[in-house]
Amino acid sequence: MTLRLLAILVAGLSLCAETSEKVPDVGAIWATDWSAKKLDQVMSLYSPDAVFFATDGGRFAGASTIRDFFQKTLATNDPTIHMRRVATEQSGKLAFETGEYRETIVSGGHSSDFEGHYLLVLRNQSGRWLIAEQMWTGGPAHH
Repeated sequence: MTLRLLAILVAGLSLCAETSEKVPDVGAIWATDWSAKKLDQVMSLYSPDAVFFATDGGRFAGASTIRDFFQKTLATNDPTIHMRRVATEQSGKLAFETGEYRETIVSGGHSSDFEGHYLLVLRNQSGRWLIAEQMWTGGPAHH
């Protein structure tokens, strides 16, 4: 009986250690890789079943669909984005990150500035915090 209790205690401590890891600033990582047009690194931040909501109301479900959308976007645009995390909260294997962003996009020699807010829903999978859902708001920057 004592051995079984010890096994349960060790399993419980392992679960706590796995889920109490501090949530990294995923938005800052995403912004650095996006601005450098490092699509593989950007996509490594997503769970396979992730959902991406664009500012225009578009919904892209699944990592391969998101990758296709991002690849087409990066093919014709040169983005520079800065994301600032405002809040993050964690409960077990789920967490969220919310913040503000400012982005400059150069397309066809024309530069446009955008700003708004973002929300990331994160899920801890095998010790890594991955984006399960991502949502953007915003539009042209007001100077």
